Amino acid sequence: MEKGFLVSIAGVSLVFALGGVVLAGDNALDYPCYLLDAYDADASCWAGMDTDGRYEGPIRVVPEQWLVGPPPSEKSGVTLPPDHWIELQFRGPIVDGPGDDIVLIELGPVSEEARIFITDGAGREYLLGLATSGSVGGGVDPTEIGFDISGISLPFVPRAVRILGVDTGGQAPGFDVASVRARINTDCGETACSPMPVDGARNVSTDAVLSWSPGHSAGKQVVYLGTDLGDVDASAPAASEAQQVQDANTFDPGGLELDMTYYWRVDEVNDPCTWQGDVWSFTTTDHLVVDDFEAYNTLSENDPNSNWLHHTWIGGNAYLWTDWAHECSKKSMAFDYWYYHTSIYSEAVRTFSVPQDWTEAGVKVLELFFSGTAENMTAQMYLALHDGNTEKLVLYPGDANDIRKEAWQSWRIELQDLNDIDLSCIRSMAIGFSAEVTDPYGAGGGTVFLDDIGLYSSRCLEENRLPVDLNADCFVNSEDLDEMMRNWLDKGYNVYPVSPASAPLAWYRFDGDAEDSAGAAHGQLRGSPTYAQGVYGQAICLDGYKDAVEIPDAANLFSRIRTGMTIAFWQRGAESPHHTDTLCCSDYDYGIEGPAIAVNLGCWKSPGRYNWDCGRPWSFDGRLSGIHRYSSEWSGRWNHWAFTKDAGAGEMKIFLNGDLLDSRDGAHTPISGITSFEIGSGWYGGYDGLIDDFRIYDYALSQPEIVHTATGGTGIFDLPLLVPADLNNDSQIDFSDFARLAEHWLEAQIWP
Repeated sequence: MEKGFLVSIAGVSLVFALGGVVLAGDNALDYPCYLLDAYDADASCWAGMDTDGRYEGPIRVVPEQWLVGPPPSEKSGVTLPPDHWIELQFRGPIVDGPGDDIVLIELGPVSEEARIFITDGAGREYLLGLATSGSVGGGVDPTEIGFDISGISLPFVPRAVRILGVDTGGQAPGFDVASVRARINTDCGETACSPMPVDGARNVSTDAVLSWSPGHSAGKQVVYLGTDLGDVDASAPAASEAQQVQDANTFDPGGLELDMTYYWRVDEVNDPCTWQGDVWSFTTTDHLVVDDFEAYNTLSENDPNSNWLHHTWIGGNAYLWTDWAHECSKKSMAFDYWYYHTSIYSEAVRTFSVPQDWTEAGVKVLELFFSGTAENMTAQMYLALHDGNTEKLVLYPGDANDIRKEAWQSWRIELQDLNDIDLSCIRSMAIGFSAEVTDPYGAGGGTVFLDDIGLYSSRCLEENRLPVDLNADCFVNSEDLDEMMRNWLDKGYNVYPVSPASAPLAWYRFDGDAEDSAGAAHGQLRGSPTYAQGVYGQAICLDGYKDAVEIPDAANLFSRIRTGMTIAFWQRGAESPHHTDTLCCSDYDYGIEGPAIAVNLGCWKSPGRYNWDCGRPWSFDGRLSGIHRYSSEWSGRWNHWAFTKDAGAGEMKIFLNGDLLDSRDGAHTPISGITSFEIGSGWYGGYDGLIDDFRIYDYALSQPEIVHTATGGTGIFDLPLLVPADLNNDSQIDFSDFARLAEHWLEAQIWP
């Protein structure tokens, strides 16, 4: 039987020869294939070690370049200070095998620490344990740290590793990741698997080649690709023959559009049988790089790897600069300009060895970033393009004094305005400075920095968005209406039925101390907590790192709990980059035992996740987890939370400001054997913010009892609503908000 595969692109199908297929199912340790997430908590740009192991300055690094695939050197690394994390995805599922299944290399012998999670790449995670440098191999530099996943039962397929920095040890302050490997399996079974780009990937190159691992029994493969789910569903046509020979398990789409989401599917066919594959997706990058100045260096001209900027940008005094760059890039071009009247001007020209086609991939805009100095003399900045026959001069339309501002500014040029030049054949571009049109006899000079010259498609600019654009996509449509309907008739002032609750087992008012008002389970302060105005009297203020309240007599306190419990408190999260908050926690040992009780709010990316863990031993069956719609559900205002569990009925519930936020059944794990408890710290890290009126009950409170507890018996919650759909800021979602949305119905603010 002839082997091949068929490709359907938005209804057009192609057949390709299927050569010798090698199944990669040997469960080998492999490097990550994709940077799924990277969170820079202080927005100060990523730092780390260069290929020679240097950390001076510090040196800016790009985590994707350093950690996806093999590392650039044995000495390179990315530093993770507290609250910084990276999540790295692998080509296949992470599986158990002989020895360690996840292996990290850390650069540093001073016991730097990080929490290591295994995840599904879609928000669900399991904490494997604490990685400490120097703990293996006698504290030498570097340290190999391994994790064995045997015996771990997960309700998801693990595909990624998340690393969260938790301390500031070492010369590079944080956990220094040199490389990560995991044991993966790319044996697909009957259907294709392990797509590249990975499912859900973003910033994919427009010239990407798709690849995958094949199923076992395919005689040919059918590949569907399109920009709509209908292009890849079961009814999509597939009929025509291939036009070119391709590798068996790859397909080159031949150029993709910028900032576009594509869907694709691979079916395995062995006539007359077909094994329909999963639908995958990826989104392309929003721009093409013309020059970001990162490839240039200052090596000796005799070095075969030398690449001097002034050999590419000819004329004018342009040179590489590493002390000032746009956003988190490492290099920019410094341009020392001088002009005198209209006869002398400064200009640097880049000639492209291969003419640039600026009509491909849906390109609409040329953008570059510039920054000046306060000492600069005003000048006319301009850009000149040449197609080999015609030159087009574009003057900077803004204020000539912009080049005196010591901040990065963008200059956007709509390509549709350059209709007298062949944009499909750009042979050179020049950037220059001359006397202003209004002052042709002027003279002056200075230094301007230039960076990140790129080509963009139409896009949603923040300055163009309307307040009624609730999902921030620059279209006012049904998605914004859906967002409003999710909050329809919500209001900040609410009155609920109340019913008195039984006395709590423990009650921490935090009125200047950590005493237990209900009994003798008094708290003991750790770190240096302070006190501030709370909902009732004072509240305790915790810093998110060293501060906490420990309950020394936790074993006796929780021994009185049998089949049910409630934890209730008022909470006001701080507006901070700290997104791994644990409000309270008990009994855990990293890598050995998960917490019997834990509450996490605002966990990971904002708005973040909430987790309510209750039951021993820890398991996913004893967890209630979800995603906050808005950060206001945990940060920036006072909120009342109640977390309940009825182990006999198997019910877990979370109440937010009197309303049932989430619930689950089947949670029958017992609440027993609890020997430790802390407020403000734990499993995921410390809590950053205020806590007031913290109570523990020995049964699952009802909603009226929770409301009574929270409001002092009044049943009244009077809180700001703080949701995007409250367009007139009156703390209620009603027809007045709908009317404002309707005024702009179907308006679009995409530019250009």
